[in-house]
Amino acid sequence: MDARSHFETLARYNRWANRQLCDVAAQVSDAQYREDRGAFFGSLRGTLNHILAVDRLWLERIEGSGPKPSSLDGILHDGFAGLRAAREAEDERLLRVASQTPAERFGSTLAYRSTEGEHYELPFAQVLTHVFNHQTHHRGQAHTLLGQFGLKTPVLDFVYFLLESR
Repeated sequence: MDARSHFETLARYNRWANRQLCDVAAQVSDAQYREDRGAFFGSLRGTLNHILAVDRLWLERIEGSGPKPSSLDGILHDGFAGLRAAREAEDERLLRVASQTPAERFGSTLAYRSTEGEHYELPFAQVLTHVFNHQTHHRGQAHTLLGQFGLKTPVLDFVYFLLESR
């Protein structure tokens, strides 16, 4: 499998997993959505906003344009409906980036500045891998929060996406 196909598959999985998670998150009350449950970003609201903020930050670095959040813990969308719509749009953007990136770029280096202004250079493919891994990590935290509310949480394992996508 070439790099582009690999990352397109990860982008489709990412969109699938986020939709599954959002379908369940839509069942919580606004109070539950905002309740600080002791997660790394406090609440379901904080966790889902963090994922979106980091995606936007990395995609701005990759594309050189687009929204660029000023912090990793800011609330980009206060209510769930707005966040869900933004999540859908960002997942489509991520899929577009994966599918339209020239093949040679996957072997290149991405130079960027951290939120503190420090200059870094990392292999582009590894940065893109980080974007997907970061979402998986924090989606797991959101998944736990949903379970704490007594909701039936979805199975989000990559293999189930592959089986469903055949």
